[in-house]
Amino acid sequence: MRLHVIDLFQRFIGVKYLLIIFSCAALFLSCERTEDHTLATINGNNITLDSYLPRYRSFLSKTHQKDNLSNRHSFLNSLIDEKLILDYGNNSGLANDPGILFKKNQMYHQLLLNRYHDLKIKEQIEVSDTELRRLFTYSKTSLHVRHLFASNLEKIKLIENQLRLGAAWEDLAEKHLQDPVLKKNGGDIGWYKMGELDPAFEIVAFSLNDGKISAPVKTRKGFSIIQVLEKEKDIFLTERDFQNEKAWLTHMAIEYKRLPALRNFTDNLAQDLALQFNTAGLEELITLVQGNPEQGFSRSLTPVVHYKNEKTLTVQESLSKLSQLSNRQYKRIQSIESLKNILSGLIVRYEMIRDAENLGLHESDIFKQNFDQEFTSLMLNNYMDTIQDGSDPINRQDAYFKFRDNLAVSSQIIVDSSNVKSFPMVLGASL
Repeated sequence: MRLHVIDLFQRFIGVKYLLIIFSCAALFLSCERTEDHTLATINGNNITLDSYLPRYRSFLSKTHQKDNLSNRHSFLNSLIDEKLILDYGNNSGLANDPGILFKKNQMYHQLLLNRYHDLKIKEQIEVSDTELRRLFTYSKTSLHVRHLFASNLEKIKLIENQLRLGAAWEDLAEKHLQDPVLKKNGGDIGWYKMGELDPAFEIVAFSLNDGKISAPVKTRKGFSIIQVLEKEKDIFLTERDFQNEKAWLTHMAIEYKRLPALRNFTDNLAQDLALQFNTAGLEELITLVQGNPEQGFSRSLTPVVHYKNEKTLTVQESLSKLSQLSNRQYKRIQSIESLKNILSGLIVRYEMIRDAENLGLHESDIFKQNFDQEFTSLMLNNYMDTIQDGSDPINRQDAYFKFRDNLAVSSQIIVDSSNVKSFPMVLGASL
């Protein structure tokens, strides 16, 4: 079980700080700080209303709660926790641990990419009323579906060719699927409603007629060939229900369009980069990748790929980029072609990160707040892993609160309850 500061406070709202000062000093500070609306001070660092409100609104929306004094203080306590743990990480040297720094860098890049994708893709997506009404019918439909799955495009095309040549679906499932249950039942994954499957898988499945088989569909985990066995539809669809669900349907429509739009965006970027691969470099690189992992530190300067007519990635540099992959992604390198695809993706990713930084997305307050929150959770989980067996979630939670309370006792925490109470009402949850 991984711990997240705000998640914990949502579950344990009744747990209070051992040391929060609601004293005359707080009231005095309230009078001193009328203009900047400071809600709390932790070891000299302020949590202001301007930094608090955007995250509090997001908290209310995601948890479908209403604005009240209890929620204001509970959420403020979670932000105080965040400050305490960040201070602990910096003062103890944990924040400079090589493993933490590596994960911090990965986290920074992923958060930056998420914001970049929102700006360049998600915020550009338009949804028509016709599309929403089609999704409304999907939302009132249940699907009984089965699939054939492969982790890469080459393998799924092989399966598709065998299917077209007359191979039995059940035989292909037995041969190619890894899950023991799916191997025996022909890849039957059961009944599903809208919003329960991978968006790319789902939008294709709902568009299929009973018994029809899809072309290979790229999902987050690989590629699927889909067949809908049965459908059950709710025939009582009202305009009132459609209007009530319109916000959720818009969210789902954007999710369905986001992944194809992202692929189109990255494909166009890869084309603009004019990637040119060097066969000798690829062969040397894949030998290292598929050989002894210790050979991954090769200093070879053999070029692997040229792009933008000026940049060259060597074997050594390529290995460095491949080291950023997860074990699952690394195992997908089965051939020269899959190696080229993965390297292309990493280069495109680097270019998007560089463009995001050029746009200053990492300098926004929202980005900095999200980064601090995620980094706090990273350090907290790292610390908890060293003192508590993760197999017992209850003990792990108790250990967290003891850790947090010890930090609070040794810190100077001042909460200005009058400022927390007096700021204007915040609207409740909305989609």
